[in-house]
Amino acid sequence: MTVKIPLPHGKTSQKTLTDGAGTGRKPGSGKSAPIVPVRSWFVTFMCMNIPIVGWIYLVILACSSTSGPKKDFAKAYLIYKAVFLLITLVILAVFVHYGLILLDKVLAYMEML
Repeated sequence: MTVKIPLPHGKTSQKTLTDGAGTGRKPGSGKSAPIVPVRSWFVTFMCMNIPIVGWIYLVILACSSTSGPKKDFAKAYLIYKAVFLLITLVILAVFVHYGLILLDKVLAYMEML
């Protein structure tokens, strides 16, 4: 990538950047980052938000043999979903436990009437 650098007295100098700036690469790395089109990300988000199929889709994507941003995203999102599923189940269990005790007390009170 060539950049024009303004110099004093209205002159410009052209400088070629060699550190990978603007190419989607880390400086010093010889590899370029894979480019995933927006359409592919859209399909990924649509599939992963289908209730049961989404979990299966993410597991398949996370266990695929290819490496890349979609595989890493699938692993991270599976961990995210698993953590919040566990938190939800714990909260639900607490509400059911204390809710049943409260319901039993209400029914006992109604029998007294």
